[in-house]
Amino acid sequence: MINILLINVSNLYVKMSDTYNINNQRNERQINNNYMAYTSLKKNLKKIDIKYINNKALERLLDYTGYKNIYSMIKDKDNHEENIYKIISLYIAKNASRQGKKDEYLQYNYINKLQKHGIVIMTGGTIRPIKTGGLRLYGDKKNDELKTIDFLIYYREDIIGYITAKVTSGNGGHQDNVLNEITQFCEWSLIQTKNTEKKAYIILYDNPVISNLYSSIQKTYSSVNILFTNTPNFKKDFLKWFNNNYEK
Repeated sequence: MINILLINVSNLYVKMSDTYNINNQRNERQINNNYMAYTSLKKNLKKIDIKYINNKALERLLDYTGYKNIYSMIKDKDNHEENIYKIISLYIAKNASRQGKKDEYLQYNYINKLQKHGIVIMTGGTIRPIKTGGLRLYGDKKNDELKTIDFLIYYREDIIGYITAKVTSGNGGHQDNVLNEITQFCEWSLIQTKNTEKKAYIILYDNPVISNLYSSIQKTYSSVNILFTNTPNFKKDFLKWFNNNYEK
């Protein structure tokens, strides 16, 4: 016998059972959203029902195709085939926000320019911070570990700094996840600073939109050895810390 639980969500009842599959529900909802957007376009190109439209996606489409509105784009018969190519390519192209390794590579190339000071930055490899403090250098990943360290800072063959590097664009769910990871890194850094002197714990965060939550995290955790910066300002900010802690 299957037990069914009814949950009231905004006056809507959703049936939950052992056969319930949220992915199937989401896919069906997306198919319906696509159909409703299509119907709205067919009904009136000059007055689209906004409750069926992703406004940001619409802005991207118009910006990419170079039109002021959907009506102008669809009615432009002279460029019909070219517009079809553009619409398809916009839909199937890889999402740049999912190419984190490329962002990390760009950050690395930009910040690793301190060799004349005897400072070398290397990728973190398998080094993993532990929630309660300390680092794990090998073995299978365990539940008490945070995200791996992105970059290590070496001076005279000694590690003098750890960097967590993040890139986001705007606000939203992905940024919330990133800020949660930053907070965890800061908590770990606080533990480390109590046990280790003369090491920098750096949050390298690139985002054109600095949210109130990020500003709050920065205010809460900024200290002598916990540094918040971005890629363009990294060299200046780190050298200021370095010159205050190490002899020239």
